[in-house]
Amino acid sequence: MTKLTSSGVEPRTVRSGASRRLSPGLRIALVGVVAAIGLAGCGSTTSSSASTSATPSAIASSAAIPSATPALSPTAAPPLSFVATGSMHTARERATATLLKNGKVLIAGGEAQNGLPWTVYASAELYDPATGKFTNTGSMAAARGKATAIALSDGRVLIAGGEGCKNPKACRNIDGETIGDLASAEIYDPATGKFTTTGSMTDVTRNSAAALLPDGKVLIVGQVNSWGQLYDPATGKFVRTGEVGNFDVPFTATLLPSGKVLVTGHGAAPQLYDEASGKFTDISLELPAGTPKVAYDSQWVLRRGAPDTATLLKDGRVLLFDSGYLETYDPATGVCADAGFISPAGKWEQPTATLLADGSVLYEGGRVVGSDGNSTNTNVAILYDPTGGSSRKGSTQVAREYQTATLLQDGSVLIAGGEEANSKALASAELFKP
Repeated sequence: MTKLTSSGVEPRTVRSGASRRLSPGLRIALVGVVAAIGLAGCGSTTSSSASTSATPSAIASSAAIPSATPALSPTAAPPLSFVATGSMHTARERATATLLKNGKVLIAGGEAQNGLPWTVYASAELYDPATGKFTNTGSMAAARGKATAIALSDGRVLIAGGEGCKNPKACRNIDGETIGDLASAEIYDPATGKFTTTGSMTDVTRNSAAALLPDGKVLIVGQVNSWGQLYDPATGKFVRTGEVGNFDVPFTATLLPSGKVLVTGHGAAPQLYDEASGKFTDISLELPAGTPKVAYDSQWVLRRGAPDTATLLKDGRVLLFDSGYLETYDPATGVCADAGFISPAGKWEQPTATLLADGSVLYEGGRVVGSDGNSTNTNVAILYDPTGGSSRKGSTQVAREYQTATLLQDGSVLIAGGEEANSKALASAELFKP
C-alpha cells in the first residue's frame, strides 16, 4: 500500500495475511547464536557520516550454532494481563499520547488510513483512569498525524510538526486539501482544555522525537530535515541547533543522566547531543568488526545499530530494541552488552516500549515480519526484566500497530488506538495490569 504526500509517494510494508512463523528449531538456534556473540565496542567516533548497515548473510555462513537454549524465561510465570477499557470517540493511529500531572492522558491528532480517503485529525481526547472513559477536549489549530508531543516542566504539552494541513477539524486527501509536512506547533493547557499556537519550527518535520532538557527547553529531532531544533517555553520560539543525520523512522531521543541526549534512527549513525556545544557526535552501537552476523535468511540481518526503541533504565543504562534483539548501552563507559532475543516469531518491528515502576520494560504490538518478507500486526506482549534478563509473555486483546502506550500513575499502561490488520484505524483501548 502506498500513500500520497505533498512530497510524493511513501512506500509501506506489503501485507499478505499472517506472516509465516519461524520453526521452533530455527528460533531456538538464533537465540543460542545471540547468547554466544556478546556485544562490545560502543563509543564516540570522529566520523560524521551515516553508519553502514550490516551486510546480510545466511545462517549457514555464520558462526557455528551452539546447543539450544530457551528463548524466554524457563520459570513458570502467570501470563500478562490485559483488560479492555473505554474506547476513544475517534478511531485514530499515529496519534500522540501524553500523561498530564492530574493523571489523565491527552490523546491528540492522528490519522485514519483506511485506503482512501486518508484522513488526518485535529481533535483531541482525554482519558480518565478514574472512570475508564475518554472525553473530548479542545481541538488543535492544525490537523496533524506523526507529530511529537512532550509535557513541559509547567505541565502544559507541546505538540509540534507531523503531517497534515491547516484545518481545525480534519483534512482528507480527496477534498482538495494538501496533506504535507508541518512546521507549526501548539501548546495544550490542561487548566483550560484549549490549544494555542506557539512559534513555528525552523524546519518541517515528522516522525520526530523530543527530549525535555534539564533547563526546561525541548530538543526535537526528526525525519525530513537534518537539523536539531530547540524550543524555549519562555520565549515560545524554536531555534536551530546542531546538524543531525537525516534519520528515517523510527526515531528516538533519550535524555541521559549526564544531560546529553542519545539520538537514534534508521539511515544514519546514532548520535549524542550536547546542549553546551550545540553539536551532535556520532557514536557506534554496531557489533564489533569481525563478529559473526546472524540472519533469518539472505535478505536481512537483525542487528543494525538502529534500534526501534530506546528506554532509559533506572540504573542509567539504555535498553535498545532492534527487531526482537536487545542490547544495553552504558553512557558512563560507552560499553554495549548483549541482552538477549525476545521475539517469539519472526522479525518484530516497532512495538511500544514502556518502562514500568519496578524497572521492567513492557514491549507490545507492532508487526512481525516473516522470512518471506510478509508482515502482519501482532498482539504479542513481552515483559522484560533488565536486571536478570527474564521475560514473561502475554497477548494484548487486539493486534495493533501505530498505537500509543502510556504509563499511568497507578502503574498500569494505557494502550490506545492504532491500526488493525486490515489497515483500519482503531478506537478501542486496553490496560496492562502489572
